[in-house]
Amino acid sequence: MAEYSVKKISPKLGGERGSRNPNGPTSSHDLVEQMEFLYVEVIKAINTSVLNPRTHACIPIVEITFGNYKSSTRDLPMGPNGTWNQVFAFDKSKADVLSVTLKDGQSPNNTLIGKQNFKVAADIPSRVPPDARMAPKWYPIPSTVEGYHMELLMSVWFGTQADEVYSNAWFADASNVSASRVVNTRPKLYLAPRLCYVRVTIVSGHDLIAKDRNRTPNVYVRATLGKVCLKTAVSPGSNPSWNQDLTFVASESLEGTVCIELLDQLESHQECIGTLEKNLSEMTAVKVPGAAPALFYDIKPGGKIEPEGDTRRFSSSLKMKLATDQSYHVFDECTQYCSDYRAFAKGLWPGTLGKLEVGILGATGLKPIKNIKQLNAYAVAKYGNKWARTRTVVDNASPKWNEQYSWDIYEKCTVLTLGVYYNLQICSDYKGDDLPVGKVRIPLSLLEWNRIYTGSYPILVLGKEGLKTLGEIQLAVRCACPPPTLKFFPPSYAFATAPFRWLLPKSHYKSPLGLPQVEQLRALAVDVNCANLARTEPPLRHEVVRDMLKPKSKDFSLRRTKANVDRLNDFFTWLSSKYGRLDAQIRSTTDNTPKWVAVAVCFFVLWVLPLMLWLGVYLYPYCLMSFTVYAAFNFLIEVYKKNRRGVCAPPPLVLFDLKLSKLDKLDSTGARDEIAEEFDSSSDVDLQVLTMRYDRLKAMGAVVMVFLGDFASQLERLYALYTLCKNNTLVFICFLVLVYPVLLLYYYFSLEFLVKAWITVFVFKWVNFTFSRLDLPSAFKNFFRRLPTKEHLMM
Repeated sequence: MAEYSVKKISPKLGGERGSRNPNGPTSSHDLVEQMEFLYVEVIKAINTSVLNPRTHACIPIVEITFGNYKSSTRDLPMGPNGTWNQVFAFDKSKADVLSVTLKDGQSPNNTLIGKQNFKVAADIPSRVPPDARMAPKWYPIPSTVEGYHMELLMSVWFGTQADEVYSNAWFADASNVSASRVVNTRPKLYLAPRLCYVRVTIVSGHDLIAKDRNRTPNVYVRATLGKVCLKTAVSPGSNPSWNQDLTFVASESLEGTVCIELLDQLESHQECIGTLEKNLSEMTAVKVPGAAPALFYDIKPGGKIEPEGDTRRFSSSLKMKLATDQSYHVFDECTQYCSDYRAFAKGLWPGTLGKLEVGILGATGLKPIKNIKQLNAYAVAKYGNKWARTRTVVDNASPKWNEQYSWDIYEKCTVLTLGVYYNLQICSDYKGDDLPVGKVRIPLSLLEWNRIYTGSYPILVLGKEGLKTLGEIQLAVRCACPPPTLKFFPPSYAFATAPFRWLLPKSHYKSPLGLPQVEQLRALAVDVNCANLARTEPPLRHEVVRDMLKPKSKDFSLRRTKANVDRLNDFFTWLSSKYGRLDAQIRSTTDNTPKWVAVAVCFFVLWVLPLMLWLGVYLYPYCLMSFTVYAAFNFLIEVYKKNRRGVCAPPPLVLFDLKLSKLDKLDSTGARDEIAEEFDSSSDVDLQVLTMRYDRLKAMGAVVMVFLGDFASQLERLYALYTLCKNNTLVFICFLVLVYPVLLLYYYFSLEFLVKAWITVFVFKWVNFTFSRLDLPSAFKNFFRRLPTKEHLMM
């Protein structure tokens, strides 16, 4: 099981910072390992031979060679002034000499014009931000062909991934990617527009007229926003009533238009009897729990106006509530993996708690899927409405990204989602979707503030063949919060009150949405996010967005059913173990000493302690003060010990439990079949296997059936006892006789006295003294067991 566990790693973060030196200096890239690149910025080339007569024009092509890597401007489009303005990046450790070659692209054989060499150690400077960028320089290219006097404007320097040209550089491993597709290999940040509910409440129609004036219309309303169309139920009459909500999902900046149509339902078709269009910006912006006011809107009649040009027009009206519900949070993720709970309206956002910083170091051991030829991997991180995509490392099963991203934290009870994908958009012979490798989800509630968690997380995929790992992704994660103004105090009011405030905006509690409606609106929100992120350049593809937002499967799984039963069993086992200790030490023992101690403690707490309440009130402040001093003293000792031994790296996070998930024993035939059952459809399964699964399910159902039958029998006996007391006068009189002493105690004393007496008698009975012990069933149990049930009536 070692391949399925999180492995501890010790990267050299930020050059000096990491688990070896956790108190080292911080920077904007202190959660990644420093990668050194050789950057070559090629701007333009000119032919100075215009001073001398030249026989032919020149179309320059620059080829850059560094070790075994070669990049070229051959496919790059040239600007209006013959400029490329392209930065090429090479791994610094791959060679010692940089060669820049200039060729004539107009000649048939790409005539070599000249070459310029740079020694890596001596001729190339280093640059570290925030230093200004290197100024480009004109380099004369020694010509080997008569008629060429070429000069090349470029700059060369050593830098890291912190360089601002990193995101637009053409890396050497992607040199075989065409210029038109290389944009798909670059790292990008995406900010998805925030989402808002658009609520169209159709209240009623007034003075609706069908095209055939001799019939009463049967009208329903159809509302359309973008590609989403929702309808009300059909209501008959000229003044129909619906009172039905049609809820859409829209994104910033709320520029869409809702088209509303009134349709008269006929036997074979429907006729439009009126239309209305409303811009989202014209609707009521609701930022507090509540509904928008109901207003009357005139309906534009459908069809032609007769007679034509007549301005006198009788108008039907529609009573509606049109609002943009900005006080809700629109879920685009499932509730188990939600990364944000903020409302659309910024005025309702809570204060920030800190920063989430993620260093995506790399991946190891990636495996091919679906017989792809190259492993062109990139990673995507999603938290809130901010998406981060690393660069694509071409044809490498162990890519190194070392890119760092950060997000604002508004709620720590959220989840960070990271996914690894194979980029198939850079392959010229393939047209299709990018392939998902797998995802890793990290709950922020597991992270301590200002501590760096490094680890190699397995990318686990559960399929019909069982659990398998498709590689590992190496991450460094930190939740950073600002230091407090006063030591030992929270850094801000929002930080101190964060665990106690509402998880969702107030409207979710005042006017809650049903779970089916939330799921329906979540699907609409995913479609809107896909459409918005597809309009970026390069686009974050819709299959990636859908995979990152994919909810947990709700299909039946025998494996997960057993796991959920075990979760309940663990709690009741813990509860019974606590009771078992009391039972073994007090009730079941033959020594009466602990029994008398238990009764004495019960008697003292219930009867003596209230009489000494004045003493407790007097001594309580002194006891509280002493305990506070003791706790503060221990806290200071712990802080001193922690500072003396230094800050140690936290242990790797535990993100999954194979034993709890019933995935620790996959060697058995039954366990493998249970997993295969999750992904099989009944039509694709062999009849013998299907029969075996059905018999297994029947055996589990039989246990549940017997349990429900026994539980129902006990409830029926309780009902029979009630019926017996109600219908049998003698039993009812006996019951009243037993109740009379209780009423006397309540009358002469109080309810508190009665409860204390009952608890005292219960404890005295429960400890089961040896002189009153009876191991046989009591009379009441015998009587209750004989009460009738309906089990004998079942066939």
